[in-house]
Amino acid sequence: MENNFTLHERHELRVLELIEERDKLTQRGVAADLEIAIGMANSLIKRLVRKGYIKIKDVPSSRYGYYLTPQGFLAKSQLVSKYIANSVKFFGEVRRDFEAIAKQVSKSKHRSVGCIGTGEILEIAQMVFQSHNVKIRFVVDVLGHGENQHYKDLTDVPSALIGEIDYLVITESERPHKAFEIVSTGKCKTSVLPPDFMKIIPKSDLNKLAR
Repeated sequence: MENNFTLHERHELRVLELIEERDKLTQRGVAADLEIAIGMANSLIKRLVRKGYIKIKDVPSSRYGYYLTPQGFLAKSQLVSKYIANSVKFFGEVRRDFEAIAKQVSKSKHRSVGCIGTGEILEIAQMVFQSHNVKIRFVVDVLGHGENQHYKDLTDVPSALIGEIDYLVITESERPHKAFEIVSTGKCKTSVLPPDFMKIIPKSDLNKLAR
């Protein structure tokens, strides 16, 4: 996508936000907030210093502090604008794909699905499915994001619930390909539907292309 917001840009924006929000910010604090290694946080901060977006200042207790330069404020504003533009476009694509899935499910026997994965993608799917009277019977958090209200594995889902769905739908936000792999190689025989924007190609289709 033209407005694609990369992981590097996402990290840079978050660091600039943290520096603006906090009086003191350590590399360990950056690493914890972004859930990355301290070494990667160090490299990220150094890159922002080289770009002229932030400068280092001495603070008490022999520690370092950071502050945004005028270029840093401008870069943050541009990154926010790009993030918003990308989010709006991405939301449109995600909604369109789940609309197509909802129309397919609405023609099936139970008009019900099980969702595989959590996060913002699941929230969009829930909104779309509700508008089409498609019921989500359960959600499986196969990658273990820690949301206790959901099942952790398909084997944990009661067979009665499995029998009430027509499809499993991939709704994982962070690693949809991994979620699809886990479900498609499991014992559940229910058809799995990944939305088109995830660009997931089943191994059976890849094997056909390789022949």
